[in-house]
Amino acid sequence: MILGILGSPSRNSVSRRVLELAAARIRAAGAEYELLDLSVEYPERHRIEHYETPPPGSQTARLRARIAGVSGAVLATPVYHGSYSGLLKNALDHLTNDALADRAVGLIAAGGGPRGAGTACDQMRSVVRALSGWAVPTHVASTGSDFVPGPALEGLHERMDDLVAQLLSFRSARALAPAPAGESVRVPGPRPPACCSAPLVNH
Repeated sequence: MILGILGSPSRNSVSRRVLELAAARIRAAGAEYELLDLSVEYPERHRIEHYETPPPGSQTARLRARIAGVSGAVLATPVYHGSYSGLLKNALDHLTNDALADRAVGLIAAGGGPRGAGTACDQMRSVVRALSGWAVPTHVASTGSDFVPGPALEGLHERMDDLVAQLLSFRSARALAPAPAGESVRVPGPRPPACCSAPLVNH
């Protein structure tokens, strides 16, 4: 199960639309996908007194159980003041530092421009690492203008193809050939653009 975690409260947000592109590809590849809309399901603030021993039925306990049952995730957020949303940050604060262990995580951010969205993805990458997860090399930093037919939309689809391929490759590698203790699984990197010969390019 791949869990799409949406950190936007808007019903018509760009981040929601981009996450839907990821969902369609994940399902088309034959994998299970489920949306976790934080504004609907887990809007309560993080309670520090629940962190060590979450009471049964508390938001902390429920969110941890939800994350524990998935094999991978996609984080999607709008960009607020150069960073990811407080709604997403609040949810991640409920988790323990091994919550994403052995899980690949895709990163999506939507802002007024690609630089701000890219910065938000970089910040989420650090948080995923702190939660023991593996953020796939390609992230999708998007703006509303990416949905205008033409090269921008084509580029958005290409980046999303790479993100989902990397997410599912890691998932398959873990299922088919678990690494011995202390070793990591190698997964394919992203496809570099024609103009660049570097082996690793983030979008």
